[in-house]
Amino acid sequence: MSSIAIAATNPCHVYHLAKELHRVSELHAYYSGYPGWKLPESVGMPLVSFPLRTLSTYAMLRYVPSAWRPKDHHLFQWQDEHFDHSVAKNLRPAEVIHGLPGQCQATFERAHALGMTTVLNHATGPIDAVQDALSEEYGRLGMAMERETRLDHRYRNRFEREMALADYHCVASTVVAEQMKSIGISNDRLWVVPYGADESVFYSTVRNHHKGPFRIVFAGQLTLRKGVRFLLEALTQAAMPSWEMHFYGPSSHETRTCLTQYQGATPLTFHGAVSQDKLAHAFRQADLLVLPSLEEGFGLVVVQALCCGLPCVVSHQTGAKDLIRHRVNGSIVPVADPERLAQEILWWSHHRMRVEERHPWSAAAARLLHYHRSLKPIAA
Repeated sequence: MSSIAIAATNPCHVYHLAKELHRVSELHAYYSGYPGWKLPESVGMPLVSFPLRTLSTYAMLRYVPSAWRPKDHHLFQWQDEHFDHSVAKNLRPAEVIHGLPGQCQATFERAHALGMTTVLNHATGPIDAVQDALSEEYGRLGMAMERETRLDHRYRNRFEREMALADYHCVASTVVAEQMKSIGISNDRLWVVPYGADESVFYSTVRNHHKGPFRIVFAGQLTLRKGVRFLLEALTQAAMPSWEMHFYGPSSHETRTCLTQYQGATPLTFHGAVSQDKLAHAFRQADLLVLPSLEEGFGLVVVQALCCGLPCVVSHQTGAKDLIRHRVNGSIVPVADPERLAQEILWWSHHRMRVEERHPWSAAAARLLHYHRSLKPIAA
């Protein structure tokens, strides 16, 4: 009998887990802020949707100029809090409910009243760990992190309440697991479930990597959090005009200055946000993915790139480092260290190769089920 419920406004990593759980008849319900017609492969799933505010939020982001609408993080809080209350009112009794930070305070309160076990599913670390990692970089540019991100006072209050309501915590990496332990979460309440990749999209093909320019890719939003400034400094130090640097992902005002001031020899190409199919094609045509994040709970693009045969250079604060074997399928470099980053990129330019990796979502779901099947009562 299916006993696992999952709630998430947007189809992030937990939606992939939900699809796999449904495939093996373990999904009790999937509560979504997206309508079913916007969720791929949702036909037949036990879907409960509350799409009004999610569709309204994205309509405002797309059609209303930023000067005329609330700040983006306020919009998302408005979306998430309504979703949380909608789930709580319509919650179906199950053994376990997974919720995301900022989206499940009322849901978890109702779940406990129904005798359900609650699991807070973290895409990143606790607020203080994130602030410790990013505050200096924001401050260097005269920016207040609380104003620029969703981690404001209101979000913090909800997060702290959700933490208190969570029986277990599901994280994708040892990086986040260690951060959770540092704030007092015991090891027996931590589930480490690395993310997977959609193998129908992210797969490897044979390519001759000894010809043409050395092509580097970055995938993700161009923000301070992703270490874009240090990547640009590394390219400047390397001074390699024969390389190509391709950025895939939406732009951000946070990195506008460092991009404008870039004077390195390696040319930069910006592709903006692209579909998953186009991103996978870019990975198959590239030589190296670089993700030098200052703070990254996992980094889904890393596992996607690996499945496309692409080596990955990541910072030691990027959770997906758990999958990296140094100079075998990528490299791990110190955070905020452009010199070491430049050295590793240079090494890979002299050792161009493809890697053979498989990280299906089915393996992530199997690991999650292992934890579910070993549930123990939480001590009072």
